[in-house]
Amino acid sequence: CPVMIHRAPFGSLERLIGILIEEYAGDFPLWLAPTQTKLLPVNSEFLPFAQEVVAQMRQAGIRAEVDISNERLGKLIRNAEKAKIPVMAVVGAKEVESNSLSIRTRAAGELGSIAVPDVIQKMTEAIANYENF
Repeated sequence: CPVMIHRAPFGSLERLIGILIEEYAGDFPLWLAPTQTKLLPVNSEFLPFAQEVVAQMRQAGIRAEVDISNERLGKLIRNAEKAKIPVMAVVGAKEVESNSLSIRTRAAGELGSIAVPDVIQKMTEAIANYENF
């Protein structure tokens, strides 16, 4: 672990961020990740539901995005994993019908289908407690 002793108030935040990036190799824990979750709609038909869920998540303080690219699901998941997104949520017909999300995390893998309110509650608790989802 690198040690830095410095008195100047300028640049100390940048050094801290640099140390965190080195420590985590860009794979930040859930509470620190710039994008905490990404919703991956199977096709554009499910985009409105995904955007509605993202709005609910943002209202709860979760940094969430929808992947609006028109790619195959496998490619969407691969892109999210490459971007080191901690929580990915697949949105398809079953999820819209049951108001749930198919959750996949970088830490634990596939978690299955979880109701939207439960996902939001568990994520806010995990973020507040500095834990993984």
